[in-house]
Amino acid sequence: MLVVKTELGALFVSRQAAITILLVLGLAAAFAYAVRLSYFGATDITNAFAYQTSVVAAQRDSELLEVEQFDRRASQAQLRPYETLLASDLQRIDAFADTEAERAPYFAFPATEQGYEALTADLERRQDLGKDRFEATVRGNRHSRDLSNALFAFVALLFASVVGRLRRTIEEGRSLVERLQRAFISRRPEIPGVDLGSVLLSATRGSNVGGDTHDAFALDGRSAMFLVADVSGKGIEAAVDTALIKYTIRTLFSVDSDPGSILARFSRMYDASAQDPETFVVLFLAVLDLADGTVRYASAGHEPAWAMIGQEVVVLPPTGSIVNAELPTDFKTRELHLQPGDALVIATDGLTESRDARGQQLGASGVSIWLSELSGSAQTMADAIVRRLRRRSSRIADDLAILVIRFVPGPRRAALVAPAEQAVGAAAPP
Repeated sequence: MLVVKTELGALFVSRQAAITILLVLGLAAAFAYAVRLSYFGATDITNAFAYQTSVVAAQRDSELLEVEQFDRRASQAQLRPYETLLASDLQRIDAFADTEAERAPYFAFPATEQGYEALTADLERRQDLGKDRFEATVRGNRHSRDLSNALFAFVALLFASVVGRLRRTIEEGRSLVERLQRAFISRRPEIPGVDLGSVLLSATRGSNVGGDTHDAFALDGRSAMFLVADVSGKGIEAAVDTALIKYTIRTLFSVDSDPGSILARFSRMYDASAQDPETFVVLFLAVLDLADGTVRYASAGHEPAWAMIGQEVVVLPPTGSIVNAELPTDFKTRELHLQPGDALVIATDGLTESRDARGQQLGASGVSIWLSELSGSAQTMADAIVRRLRRRSSRIADDLAILVIRFVPGPRRAALVAPAEQAVGAAAPP
């Protein structure tokens, strides 16, 4: 009997050991699989995203090179920097390509107009391939998440430690447009003599992405460029357009400095590259002289901008039509002068067209009243506008970009920016 019990005990112990080993192996497998999802899955998404952005950059730079070569008839020396950019883009496409079909098309410099047409067609096909690859990667990660959740049901502790990272990876896949747009959103720069505030909001629930964008860029030691734009459409196409706008405008400043002329050039380029003739862009472009406060600006059908000059709020109406294939490309440049402490406020139509509970729009005059009641730093003012908007409207129904540019040259900067919180948002919105 003792022998039987001993054998049964040994069998029990061996079974417990086997179960323990299986659990440990299950834990290890679940952990390894979670690591694979969290890190390698994110790498797959990142590489697919990098491939798409490389194709977009190649499309942009090929269009710029074609304009310089045939429209402006630039010399070979002038074309060389554009050729270098395009060659670099094609190399990046090869670096992130997964299949032979995704590799960069052959392109020789200098090219004929037929060569540019062939390159454009080839890049459009690769853009479709890149989009399919990205979506397939996201779907693959979603299926993997479902499997990993089943494993985590048996290993609760491991689930608690890993699921957060896994969900972040999946959310990155779900927010394709957000990642694409954010890749082209520059960090807000430090521009001497300028106090800058900005807001970028999406009307889509669960997303931080829309078709609105803004940019601030120091052109040289004396001047800086500021841009606010609203792109028609949604999704990846709108995100690609915001990238095209921002970097095309920056590039055009290398050959021109007049806002109206730059908008005219951009309009022609956008017309040439637009896939859908019904797409359009609404934008405001300003150049600030950092020494004397002179502002030269032009706007393409943009919502009114506002100049806060002393105690007065001045509305700056559009200087041209929206950017669209069927509309004129004549944009006038206007000028105004900012004294230290004065500011420009630029916003897309998500602000002026917002509605209260009675359905009444805020309008440009309503914004003017708000601005007359606000003070403080540029960012404090931008945030206060959003707070008032949220109180006035039940929800933000349209994408919104706001850029506040306060002119604060030299030693007066600290004094003008410091009283940031004193009166902001104190008055009730209209």
